[in-house]
Amino acid sequence: MRGAIYGHLVGDAIGVPYEGTGPDAIGPVEVRGGGRHGRPPGTWSDDGALMLALADSLATVGFHPRDQGKRALAWVDKGTYTPNGEGAFDIGGATSRALVRLREGVDAIQAGGTEERDCGNGSLMRILPIALWDDEADSATLIERAHLASRVTHGHPRCQVTCALYVLVARALLTGQTNAAAGLEASVKRLEADTYHGRPDMKRALTELVMHRSKPGVRYGRAYVFDAFWSAWEAFARSGSYAESVERAIGYGHDTDTTAAIAGGLAGIRYGVQGIPAEWLDALRGREIVEDIAARL
Repeated sequence: MRGAIYGHLVGDAIGVPYEGTGPDAIGPVEVRGGGRHGRPPGTWSDDGALMLALADSLATVGFHPRDQGKRALAWVDKGTYTPNGEGAFDIGGATSRALVRLREGVDAIQAGGTEERDCGNGSLMRILPIALWDDEADSATLIERAHLASRVTHGHPRCQVTCALYVLVARALLTGQTNAAAGLEASVKRLEADTYHGRPDMKRALTELVMHRSKPGVRYGRAYVFDAFWSAWEAFARSGSYAESVERAIGYGHDTDTTAAIAGGLAGIRYGVQGIPAEWLDALRGREIVEDIAARL
């Protein structure tokens, strides 16, 4: 579990200075600062902050989307869940619009947009704690929680379904699945057979997600939710270590911090905290925040 949390945060922090860079210009992947956001080395972005906000909510009050929304607002308004309280940066458009709705009093599970433009990776990047909390939850419960937690910022069926698939895959790894491909296949079948029967919008979104993997138009490293999932999945599934997973994710370029965070969460489960390069882990800022939330989760 700690491997998942630290794997996500370290991937995010290593990827931050490379964000917006094309794959041909990435170069060696290493601990560094700067980049378009000018942050010190080891600084996680919105990906890590909102993942911690969700984890903190689960550890404090259980599954409660309204509380999740309040903690997301605390992040953007007060700098909560950021190293040294430095404040939020790199906020996506769909997330920004959802935060405005939350501030206006819209119910949390209705705050996320449902239009085509709202199909970014902003809920996928923070959904990992759903897989880590409540080890007695069955698949149906995990799926429904992934849907509702996604809807706080991203309500489109594509985002909800992608979050659900990621949570199922992460839970499979957490409970001992060593064959990544088998875990993915079983998770897809579970969604098809059990959950989306009688829900054509969700079933259509799942079909689109699965088919997207083999489409010529897959844009690795991009922020579209399907692209982000498959970029992170391929980076993880084709690698033999945590470092290789993150390096491959960042090597796709573009939305490097998010791809590396999503892949890093899966790799952190598989390889554990001990599998994260010591130099990368030691460089992570805000460790006291992480330890408090991880311990309570």
